[in-house]
Amino acid sequence: MENLLLEWLSLHGLLLFGIGVLAAIIGVMFGAAGFVLLPALLLVGIPIHVTVAVNKFATGISSFSTVLVLTLKKKVGLKQMLPLMLVAGLGGISGAFFATRLSEQVMNIVACIVLISMFIVVLKNNKSGLVKEVDDTEGTDKRTNWWAPFFIGIYDGGFGPGSALLNITYFLKKQFSYLKAAELTRFMMFASCISAFFFYLFYGIVNWGFAIPVALGSIVGSHIGLKIIPYLKGKWIEFLLPVIFFLLIVQVVVDMVF
Repeated sequence: MENLLLEWLSLHGLLLFGIGVLAAIIGVMFGAAGFVLLPALLLVGIPIHVTVAVNKFATGISSFSTVLVLTLKKKVGLKQMLPLMLVAGLGGISGAFFATRLSEQVMNIVACIVLISMFIVVLKNNKSGLVKEVDDTEGTDKRTNWWAPFFIGIYDGGFGPGSALLNITYFLKKQFSYLKAAELTRFMMFASCISAFFFYLFYGIVNWGFAIPVALGSIVGSHIGLKIIPYLKGKWIEFLLPVIFFLLIVQVVVDMVF
């Protein structure tokens, strides 16, 4: 325990904390925490499967902190979200199971296909006004597509770059405002990430020396991100969403090639 504490308080631990803060801010605002977190952790020498496990723990814990705040402030009804969270959680466990049996190359191919598909969806729907002005309006499309949260959960549990963005897009398609979509996404990410994390923990590939400082940074960053979202303009988001999807696709393609 003493060795772990020294590792958390070291320069390396502070670097991981900073990575967690930055990744969570971008993750909450634009659903692209993996755009920062995964390459940053790989850059400091953390193996891919350990990186994914750290990502799941950090995102799950930070999501839980925002879920707690949103529930206590009665901004989101927990009872309303529980069925979707259950589906996302089942998807997260399934994704973690597949990730431990598939190579990094295969996971990158899957990620690329998913991100390109959603990139096309965002471009198509931006023309018809996918993003509402940032306020707290509820969705008008009450139909529940269980398969979408389940497959997003699988993707998130197994790899995950852009999974929050996929959830945000799902809620935008259901006519929620961007702010509300981002808030609901925290519930989905908590369910899929925590369920996947427990599978990785059982599998024995969690490194607490990496996971704790990143998670603490993610908690701080997630609350900062939620404070910033109300100041974002709808036009900015319409421009940035396809740009972020494109950058994530480039990142995954680079990983496949190199």
